[in-house]
Amino acid sequence: MEAALQPGGASSLSSFGAVAVLACLFGRNLTHLHRPTANEDEEDLSGAFWRRHMALDNILLSTSLALPESLRLPLGCGDPNIIFMNMCLHTSTICLHQAAIFKAEKHRPLARVSAESKMRCIAAAGEIANIMKLSSFQDMAGVSRDSIRSTIYHLTFETRQTRSPASAYMSLLVSSSST
Repeated sequence: MEAALQPGGASSLSSFGAVAVLACLFGRNLTHLHRPTANEDEEDLSGAFWRRHMALDNILLSTSLALPESLRLPLGCGDPNIIFMNMCLHTSTICLHQAAIFKAEKHRPLARVSAESKMRCIAAAGEIANIMKLSSFQDMAGVSRDSIRSTIYHLTFETRQTRSPASAYMSLLVSSSST
């Protein structure tokens, strides 16, 4: 998993492997947002919260940029796992940046961060809309049960101490469908 999250590591992933990596990133997002440390220092851009935020954002960006052509759309439009993975990538970006908007607006001096995060959310939502248009003909019943199990497993493992697995998965579904 660590190798896949390094720069260029996504280039060797299968469609199922990419879904597993995105499930892991959802878990990291949830951990980042719901298990704060004692020294978060949300007002300081060099504080723990913002360092984690930037690290996760960099992982999402590098994963997106390093995807091989076989995992990109429209080339991978025939594989429901690739569609699901691409939607998860953008949904994870939205989740991360909505939290940043909340924190930045709570601390007025961070208005620039809020504006940048809003732009990232809008761009990711636009990509999800494009994926929906592109894949509207695709029967998503073909999404691998293993992909769904992997997503549930990582959400369960990562959220075990803060909320129920069913609640975590329902939040994932609601956040995916509301964009």
